[in-house]
Amino acid sequence: MNNTINYKGVELKGNNAKYLKYMDMVDEYREELVSLSKSWDNLALLSHFGNSSTNINETKNNFSKLTSTLLNHLSSEVLDKTIREMKFKAQISIDILIRNLFERTADIGFLSTDQDIKNFLVHNTNKYTQEYVQEVEKIKNRFKEYTQKYSVYYDIVLMDTHGNILVQLDENSDVEKSKDEIINYALNCNEEYIETFKYHDFIPKRKKSLVYTLPVKSDDESNKPLGVLSLCFRFQDEMKAIFDNLKSERNKECLTILDKEGVVIASSDHYHIALGTKLTYNITQEYQIVSHGGRDYLARSCKTNGYQGYYGQQWYGHIMVPMDYAFLEDEDNLNINAHTLLAILQEGDGFSDELKEIPLNANKIQVNLNRLVWNGNITKNASDNNNKNFSRALLNEISATGEKTKQIFDLSIANLTKTIILNNTSLVASLMVDIMDRNLYERANDCRWWALTSEFKTILSSHEGDDASNQIRLSEVLQYINSLYTVYTNLFVYDANGVIMAVSNESEKELIGKQLDTDVVAKTMHIQDSNDYFVSPFNRTKLYNSEHTYIYYAAIKDEQKCVGGIGVVFDSKVEFQAMLEESIPGFEKSKNSEVFGVYANKDKSIIATSNPNLKVGDALKLSDTFFNLSNGQTHSEIIVYDNKYYAVGVKCSQGYREYKTSDSYENDVYALFFSYISSGNLNIEKRREVFTEAPALNNDNTAELATFFIGGKWLGVYIEDVIEAVSVDKLDITLTMDNTHHFKGTVIYNNKAVAVIDIRNYIDEQPKQDYEEIVIIKDYDNDESYIGILVNSLGDIPEVNQSRIKTIDNKILGNCTLITSIVTPLENVSYNKLLSLLDVKKLKEHLVEE
Repeated sequence: MNNTINYKGVELKGNNAKYLKYMDMVDEYREELVSLSKSWDNLALLSHFGNSSTNINETKNNFSKLTSTLLNHLSSEVLDKTIREMKFKAQISIDILIRNLFERTADIGFLSTDQDIKNFLVHNTNKYTQEYVQEVEKIKNRFKEYTQKYSVYYDIVLMDTHGNILVQLDENSDVEKSKDEIINYALNCNEEYIETFKYHDFIPKRKKSLVYTLPVKSDDESNKPLGVLSLCFRFQDEMKAIFDNLKSERNKECLTILDKEGVVIASSDHYHIALGTKLTYNITQEYQIVSHGGRDYLARSCKTNGYQGYYGQQWYGHIMVPMDYAFLEDEDNLNINAHTLLAILQEGDGFSDELKEIPLNANKIQVNLNRLVWNGNITKNASDNNNKNFSRALLNEISATGEKTKQIFDLSIANLTKTIILNNTSLVASLMVDIMDRNLYERANDCRWWALTSEFKTILSSHEGDDASNQIRLSEVLQYINSLYTVYTNLFVYDANGVIMAVSNESEKELIGKQLDTDVVAKTMHIQDSNDYFVSPFNRTKLYNSEHTYIYYAAIKDEQKCVGGIGVVFDSKVEFQAMLEESIPGFEKSKNSEVFGVYANKDKSIIATSNPNLKVGDALKLSDTFFNLSNGQTHSEIIVYDNKYYAVGVKCSQGYREYKTSDSYENDVYALFFSYISSGNLNIEKRREVFTEAPALNNDNTAELATFFIGGKWLGVYIEDVIEAVSVDKLDITLTMDNTHHFKGTVIYNNKAVAVIDIRNYIDEQPKQDYEEIVIIKDYDNDESYIGILVNSLGDIPEVNQSRIKTIDNKILGNCTLITSIVTPLENVSYNKLLSLLDVKKLKEHLVEE
């Protein structure tokens, strides 16, 4: 092992040793294994039978080498898991922000063309009239309406071309004129939006603010600027919402957003890492070790992936986790045992060959040790009683120590497997549902804001909505809106009777004149104010080509009277698919059913999925556990789905801002992320039941039995008839014309060729695993002749009273003539498998001397 150091008794790679002291779980395994290593030293000193001391040292050395391999893998995987989670959170924090800010660029573009704002700038040039004051109040109320819908803004400022502040939503602001550089820039540029994060003199109480600005231009051919409009974004408020969804309190991590100079412009904990702090960052490294405030941290920085070509300003997601909290073990809520996890490791995808070898090698060491102990018990049978009892106790301790060692290996590698396969499934599910909530929040805003369009109200109130020219004008406005907001397949306006008056989609103009469902009309009429809306159930609808979608509705009111409504048809098939694809890590590389996401309703009906084998509207066949979550709750589990093992994470939607939290809309959606692990047909090792009991007190009336397994049957012979067990690796397979013949080859023992036979067909057993051992027994009438029997594994060597050995009539056993008797269990003790004894004499007569 290159570049290794001895860390508290274990050879580790230098980089791993640096982190291991912070990894409590891994260090606990190290302590246990080092402690067992000392036990092996003591046992080696106590061993005086035959050549066993050399073999025990070999066992100890093999376990020691495997310990180093194991701990290196454990520490590497725990480090990788931590870095993966850090990268995910840093990446998502900046990408979610960029998605949100992309919507803001559309907002300023749309609001700067608002006809009411244009009319105000054109017709209200004299500030010193009563009419002007009234018009200012109207525009201010319109701004209030806007921020009630789009609550991501805290202020809206309208200025003339000289920087005079005409209307400002913030009542506490006393600024009358701005000299901010963005005014001149806005008046002379031809950009789709202006985004600035700095000090703005028209918001003097904030050191830095994120503002979106555009000129308001005339409708005539001159297209001259009439004024400048600025939308002031709740940046810190938004970042708190993003960070709260991502950060963990357990590991004391701090999420930040950095500008291009590395200055903190947003922090999940201002007391931990304050705004304005300058940090070291590197977006090209997987992680860094940095010092801050006298403390060491793991750090990770990520640039945005952008959204629909928008990348915002040169900002970075950055996360820092204190080293002493970075590797805390997750709470284990997985209903899966270690044997299944070990089987998953061997047959699952994404595991290295070296990792798979660790439990296999541990098992080989234990098999060899079991053989050593088994043979030691055979050898001590000829010893005097005092040495015999000591030897038995020593061998039992050796066996127990070996089993403890292997159990630690199995448990640690099972935990490692769990660490790998969970793969942040809950975080991905959280991202999926967060993106959906945020996106649909905008849809609820859009329909309510567009319902306030003055021309809609004027035309529908004039009782001339069915006039051809008015219908054309309605359609023109809808088409303009739809051209800016392409997440909708159609927008339509309907009158108070539910008759569709105009549509934005020219290809769906046949809808004009059609009557909407009475339920839609009734709900529209019951809307009390401009902040209310309603959403259709996620069902098939003719308004969306007879496919499933949501339609958002809002009422169009003239004063308090409802004169109609607007419906916006969400392009769910396209947009939900895009949300899933953008949420799933590495989706472009894994467009298959092995890694996929699903949105589903409370009734398990599929809303959207990236799995081509699942269909929208079908029921998702999963346990109720995944759908009994409260808003914002997450759950992760390893399950068998479609005869495959998956790591599944789920989160129940919790809404965004007022959407589905304080408004009247209720619609729980569950985001589920499936990560393929392995086939469901695993070869899971099951622990066999064996006799493990204290030696009988009356040694004159007892028999020692050498036991072993063939398939699922537990067999044995008297210890006097056994010579030794050897590895099946020593078998020299004989070429034969009949593969079903019981003779399988020979093994050289004491310079003699020993015939090796397979007796499975004579005991009605089919082995569920490969043979590992050959048990060599004596010829019943010739001590110089031997017979070898293939067995799957060795059992215990119990000492039992002769009274418990019961001879069985062969007539009862039928063809199982090789079994001569059974051992009955102790009183009040039950075993899954009875111990059956082979008749060595019949074995030779029927299978060797045919």
